[in-house]
Amino acid sequence: MNELDVKQQQQEQLMYKIQYLKLRRVLELNNKLRQELSRERITASNACLKIIDYTTSTRDFAVPAMWGFPEQNTNPYNNNSAKKFNQYSPYGGSGPSSQEDTCCTIM
Repeated sequence: MNELDVKQQQQEQLMYKIQYLKLRRVLELNNKLRQELSRERITASNACLKIIDYTTSTRDFAVPAMWGFPEQNTNPYNNNSAKKFNQYSPYGGSGPSSQEDTCCTIM
């Protein structure tokens, strides 16, 4: 083989590599588009109805005007809720707490 044949082979190999990379990129894009197409879709009005249904049926103690305050030991976000309320808390409580029970003091 002469030098010209070697260069031609190298160019062909480079061309095949480029074509292979382009094919892989197209196949990856095709797979992403298939996944996007298989994703469940709903209309905006149905999504709004689902949000409204969730917010009206799920108790959220962060909105006490709507749901009221949690009863003692029923707050799912706080395991020791009865211990942490002090006498000055608007949520009620059983008296002043010790320093070990709270992280801060409300004045």
